[in-house]
Amino acid sequence: MKKDKYLRLLGKYPGLADAAVTAADGKEDDTMAQVTASVTAPVLFCYVKSVLESAADSGIKKLYFLARDGYIMKAAADAIIEATGYDIKTSYLYVSRYALRNALYYKCSTAEDFEKAGFFGHCAVQSAENTLKRAGIDKEERKEVYKRIGFDGDESKIMSDGEFDRFCELLKNDKTLFDAIRERSAPKYDALIAYLGQNGFFDNQRFAVVDSGWLGSVQKTLTQLTDGMIPEQSIVGYYFGLYRKKDDNYRSFLFDISDAHRYVPTFCNNLFECFCSAPHGMTVGYEEKDGVVVPVLKQENKKVSDMADKQTDIVRRFSYAACKYSYQLSENSARKLCAKLLKALMYKPDYDEAKVLGAFPFCDDATETELTCLAEDCKNSIGNILFFNRLNRKRKGMSIYPDKGMYWLYGSIVLSEGRPKALYRVSVRAWEKLRLLREKRRLCR
Repeated sequence: MKKDKYLRLLGKYPGLADAAVTAADGKEDDTMAQVTASVTAPVLFCYVKSVLESAADSGIKKLYFLARDGYIMKAAADAIIEATGYDIKTSYLYVSRYALRNALYYKCSTAEDFEKAGFFGHCAVQSAENTLKRAGIDKEERKEVYKRIGFDGDESKIMSDGEFDRFCELLKNDKTLFDAIRERSAPKYDALIAYLGQNGFFDNQRFAVVDSGWLGSVQKTLTQLTDGMIPEQSIVGYYFGLYRKKDDNYRSFLFDISDAHRYVPTFCNNLFECFCSAPHGMTVGYEEKDGVVVPVLKQENKKVSDMADKQTDIVRRFSYAACKYSYQLSENSARKLCAKLLKALMYKPDYDEAKVLGAFPFCDDATETELTCLAEDCKNSIGNILFFNRLNRKRKGMSIYPDKGMYWLYGSIVLSEGRPKALYRVSVRAWEKLRLLREKRRLCR
């Protein structure tokens, strides 16, 4: 791995290189540990310290770190608070898009309401089966739904966006389906509101939520769920990056949609989420036990859990050490450092880094139906991501991604045989930059 390069970048800021060496002490031959100490830990430290500074300036007294990305961030925050004395309380909130949306459906009456709640949103596993499973519809019920709407296709087939939109139009006419979803959502809503209240959400104290990014959908859903219940304040959210415009309620550290084209083409939000893994499974709901509402969690993946424990321990030790070494860095300098570290790792990983980090199990879907590796040897299909191949395939309605390893393309480029690798990297980077510039024009007009 490129340890010397990372330490040179950190060495420009007093204390950070020493903190990285301290955090990785005794793990010189462990690539995962070295990457965490030299890149993940300083990046998360800079971000979390910025959040604490902003919260203190804004009079925010409590921070809710959202599961699961917030697990490691809370560890960093608690270390910084202990070392520096910030008058801010932290709490870990067990939530997920899946659990919150299934509670929010209780407040939906029409197909339009369900659409605003995200029921028809495009996703990675875009099949009829998964669309209904996300709302808790079992196999026998799905058969009845298909019969009512006249759908006779393969429910497990991954649909194109156009096919998916046509399927959703059929669903929108099925009032029986939405009545059933709303009815079964009622107890989920009650349990969630009880869980939030139990954790101080309605205590009339200024608070904010903290997450990795990228659209602030959990914050938006929490706002819809608690409408009228939180007196005299809107929910404020802190994010590492946003694919929307930041404002007083949605605050970003490294980028928002106005400048994402500068950072994101060499960035991988999927890999960043793996940096923020937690040693527990996804929150799927809430239940009462002995008078207390507790989260119901999906079985954790052992590999992810072990990686998360290692990363969290190193980030915690780095944060203590950085504070001990009198770390001082302006927010602008911190952003520049984070951008350089992440680009060096995410855009141009060496083989060892791509192999170790690419092995992270990942699923870009709210149900986590299928975990795959972030990056893999894609053999012949890696050519799909070359710019003009990609453009041609998109015009034909074909997949523009390799058959696997699509979640961190720069890692898959290193692990695959395509040459020259610079051409593959530039193709992905150019594609992403054009996409983000189009999105900027759409959202920032």
